[in-house]
Amino acid sequence: SSKFNMTTPRLKAKKQLCHGFRGDPEWANPIIVTRCDTEARPGYNSCKAHEYREEPEVLTQKIKMLADLIRKAKRCTAYTGAGISTSSGINDYASKAKDSKALQRPVLKTPLAAKPTLAHRVLAGLHKAGHLHHWVQQNHDGLPQKAGYPQYALNEIHGAWFDPSNPVVKMSGSLRDDLFAWMLKEEKQTDLCLAMGTSLCGMNADRVATTPAKKALKGKALGTVIVSLQQTKLDHLASLRIFATIDEVMEKLAAEMELDYDKQGVPYCYPRPTDKVFWGKRCYVSKAMPIVGRCYRSKNSKPQLYLCGSSYDALPPLEKENYVELEKPNKKENAEMVDVFDVPYDKNGKLLPEGKRDSMLRLDLREGAKIIMKYGSFEGDKGMVLGLNSQGHFQIALKHDVEKEYHHGQKHRPRSRRTMGRFMVEAAVNGQLDHLPFVNRTNDK
Repeated sequence: SSKFNMTTPRLKAKKQLCHGFRGDPEWANPIIVTRCDTEARPGYNSCKAHEYREEPEVLTQKIKMLADLIRKAKRCTAYTGAGISTSSGINDYASKAKDSKALQRPVLKTPLAAKPTLAHRVLAGLHKAGHLHHWVQQNHDGLPQKAGYPQYALNEIHGAWFDPSNPVVKMSGSLRDDLFAWMLKEEKQTDLCLAMGTSLCGMNADRVATTPAKKALKGKALGTVIVSLQQTKLDHLASLRIFATIDEVMEKLAAEMELDYDKQGVPYCYPRPTDKVFWGKRCYVSKAMPIVGRCYRSKNSKPQLYLCGSSYDALPPLEKENYVELEKPNKKENAEMVDVFDVPYDKNGKLLPEGKRDSMLRLDLREGAKIIMKYGSFEGDKGMVLGLNSQGHFQIALKHDVEKEYHHGQKHRPRSRRTMGRFMVEAAVNGQLDHLPFVNRTNDK
């Protein structure tokens, strides 16, 4: 029995708006927990900023249905807005009430220092388990990657703080052509969309949610699940509608699916230099770079070959005799190789085909290294690596042409600072980016 009685204030709406068209009409309507008559997104196609919560037993049933949909999905895409990041301390746009459940958050010195929320970590776990295939991220915060979600399966459609080639798009700007084309491709393939923390107020990218939702109404897809505390203008299209915080839904979903995910929340970061990291050394079997932990070098072959510990362990006993284990890295050599990477790209930053990676491009990200942008909005602009920020990501200074029209809609100042996330570097080392944002300049021509 419910602890809420018949006089509890509830959402007064049709059952489909409360639960989605796959929902049980017997389920109780969500409870009003915060009243606010302000528009969630003034100037957009949004609803009032009232907030609602499911009754516990209804939420349990909805989580079971959500898990079932995810297990059935052939192509599941997450579509997330600012609401997924609020519990990390990053502001959203739609939480207006002073006592909003979404406004209870830590205070950050800088948004770049935000840690991934439980929801980010569970979504990364869903991907690792093979259930989540793609993620269209409206935010710019890098929290999916910090949660361990791979860069290559993430479309940061509105810009990214950790990708210098993808500046944040102003409302007057236009989406980057390649990211827009990628979004259209995924829109067609998606049979289940998880729309979470987005007010769905008419952005171009909302098509990621509306297309599978409309297909589902015709029986041609599983549809769209909308998770947020507030109503949206697209609730009538939802297969399943859940009124709750995203972290709460994701935590219960992980339990229901017995999902393995990172419960600690320490931001994932590509290895930093220590005496156990062999920088500039690539395992010729696993292709991993740098080699972390044990490192072995061939005794006789030229050029010398290097192996990581696991590749060495897999060798037959006789072959192991051809290798010698290196002691901790030579300090002088290590100092020179910190933050220098061999990556499978050509001199213009374009990914080399699988069979043509004998000659790697050296990417020098040490302080003072000169660069030129080779892709994205700032293509052709020159800059320099300034060093590392407090989280270990690369700080970059760029010079801009103030007369140039940049796609993201900003008449740009002569100089700007950008950040290159370590997860971007890792994706480059593994050949998972189609293009490098920039390459080194060997001269100033």
